[in-house]
Amino acid sequence: MYNLTFISAVTTPERAFESVPELKNFNVRFFTLADSEKKIIKEAGDTDFIMADAMGKISEALIKSMPNLKLIQSEGVGYQGVDVKAAKRYGVTVCNNKGINDTAVAETAVMLILSCLKNSTAGSKAVYEGRQIEAKKASFGVVKELSQCTVGLIGFGDIAKATARLLSAFSPRILYSNRTRYPEIEQEYGVEYVSRRQLLEQSDFVSLHVAVCDDTRFMADREFFAQMKNDAYLINTSRGELVDNEALLQALLTSQIAGAGLDVIYPEPVDADNIILDDRIKDKLVLLPHIAGITNLTVQKLYKNGYNNIMRIINGEKPLNIVG
Repeated sequence: MYNLTFISAVTTPERAFESVPELKNFNVRFFTLADSEKKIIKEAGDTDFIMADAMGKISEALIKSMPNLKLIQSEGVGYQGVDVKAAKRYGVTVCNNKGINDTAVAETAVMLILSCLKNSTAGSKAVYEGRQIEAKKASFGVVKELSQCTVGLIGFGDIAKATARLLSAFSPRILYSNRTRYPEIEQEYGVEYVSRRQLLEQSDFVSLHVAVCDDTRFMADREFFAQMKNDAYLINTSRGELVDNEALLQALLTSQIAGAGLDVIYPEPVDADNIILDDRIKDKLVLLPHIAGITNLTVQKLYKNGYNNIMRIINGEKPLNIVG
């Protein structure tokens, strides 16, 4: 019997086995992100396959201590916590779930844009406080429609493309900046290619759609916000590490930008003392608990894709979505 290990903040036996009953044919162990490497190595050192939370850490020490390990499968699209180079040295394949949550995350990006546009956080607060008419008067003749806005997408991968496609129903101007230009599909997605600086200077909403790497980590810094319009919003459904928290806090405190819609905040788990949760800026924020990609459909896909890759390796076939 093969050994399968889950290292995840969200996976439970019930969820995994409900999605893929065939997983019961494996010797399956479940760990949380709070469990130590020492505990995992002691209890699952013989594992053949790992399915890891996209936010999880799989270090060289862990890989080295599992001589039977053949596959590290990310539950999501991200895999920045996996030591891919070490995995390659030890002959371990690393795969992600590319494309698993394109629509789900795109829907959330559009929702955050609309929530910021309609100032939903402050509006909801006003209703709860009995200031509904006051808030209505304050919005009269002020709130724009999305068709009057420019949305800038930084990065143009699968999720950004899905976001552009959904946005097209609202008819905003859509800009994108990316390391590679795709002129052959710009008309299809209704987008215009511009430089990063041009995007920041012209966009009413700046939406981040890039992976975390040395070139993008904390890319949304003081200079970044200084180039944005004073009435613009930052939207982040990618990774919290893309944003310099102190720079965002100052940009909001000084009204350098109007607000932000965030599904992700660095670091995770987000503690109550995170500086982004400052009461002085809470009316300028729309926050979600990193759930953009978590729908019942994507959850089913993630387990099925992982199981299929495991079976491919068992059957001597090449798994899908290899990243290392």
